[in-house]
Amino acid sequence: MTVFKHVLVVAGARDVTPVLRRLNPAVSITTLVATQRLAKVRHPTECARVLALDEAADPQEWVAVAQHVHRRQPIEAVGAFGEFDQDHAAAIASALNLPFHREEVIAAVYDKVAMRRRLSAAGVEEVPSTTVSTVGELRRFADDHGLPVILKPQCGTGSLGIVRVDDLTDLDQGLDRAVHSAPPGSPVVVEPFLTGAEVSVEAFSERGEHRIVGITHKIKDDNFVELGHVVREPGPDDSHVVAYVRQVLNAMGITQGPTHTELILTGGGPRVVETHTRAGGDQIPALLAAAAGIDLVELAVRQVLGERVLPRLDALLVAPDRPRRVGAIRYLVPPRSGRLVSVEHTGHAMSLPFVTGCALLKDPGDELITPIRDSVDRVGYCTSVADDSETAEEAARRAIDTLTVTVGAT
Repeated sequence: MTVFKHVLVVAGARDVTPVLRRLNPAVSITTLVATQRLAKVRHPTECARVLALDEAADPQEWVAVAQHVHRRQPIEAVGAFGEFDQDHAAAIASALNLPFHREEVIAAVYDKVAMRRRLSAAGVEEVPSTTVSTVGELRRFADDHGLPVILKPQCGTGSLGIVRVDDLTDLDQGLDRAVHSAPPGSPVVVEPFLTGAEVSVEAFSERGEHRIVGITHKIKDDNFVELGHVVREPGPDDSHVVAYVRQVLNAMGITQGPTHTELILTGGGPRVVETHTRAGGDQIPALLAAAAGIDLVELAVRQVLGERVLPRLDALLVAPDRPRRVGAIRYLVPPRSGRLVSVEHTGHAMSLPFVTGCALLKDPGDELITPIRDSVDRVGYCTSVADDSETAEEAARRAIDTLTVTVGAT
């Protein structure tokens, strides 16, 4: 492994500082983060410096701050391990001539319409997609491509702002809901509603080679908020998914690092919902590590530190003593709206067979909302690991059912 003395970590969503320290104890870490996410920086005292800018600041201001640090202490590697500010990381890496995803790749990954255009140009798939701002534009799309359609932010995360429209009489109301729930400044995209089971695929890439290492089956509510996942390695029946995701990654120009690609398994084959230049959220990397011994976060850190990681990953994939189990997670949703008073019986839930953890995402006094609007509204989760999908999923569900949520008045 290359011994880098100074690494710039852009954004602070993942707990990478201990991994950096374990792999390179002498490393100096600078963290550059949006002020809106400053509280998400973990282990700040382990950093040489933590610098914050408003997320709306001009990208060149982010670059200028990084260049100032670079003049004082040369930056040798750039890493961005979470959902946010990867565009800033790409701009900084380009300015400092350091490895990272190209700026145009990040732009296409985080723009759903641009992603569709790339996939179409590469001959991977043809899913109509465009932005709409008026009911007339939405009606014309529905006339051309049929109903139902799905409305979603052009750049969005966390299941926020996703609206399904099934009837022409609902176009006005559906567009209004989508516009008001989208992140500020994000246009609304309309696409045909794809029917089929939804999965996400974890992959790791290096120098344009891709290894597909995890497939996650999703459990969602009627508002498309994820309520649970079942995570496993690909099997013989997944060859069409594996081949398809490789096509997607090639078309998008992704050559390195972990990726998280969401698919609908339609009757005509897999179709992309979106892809990300990061490992999945919702504890998926931790579940994959616990169930199959594949640690995507560590692999990503090793790659940022200059190590060739595919030889390590390939050896791990064929290791006879590696665990080959299934991980699952189920989320706790509020029974009703109000202020959280308590969540009881977590100890009992933890003691159940196959259950590996329970965690709360809300504190007493926090406001709870039903029906939940996005992933931020979830109260907590329980995880499990077992030898098969059915056992793992049932164990996580049973643990969630054990918990008692007490809600007070708002």
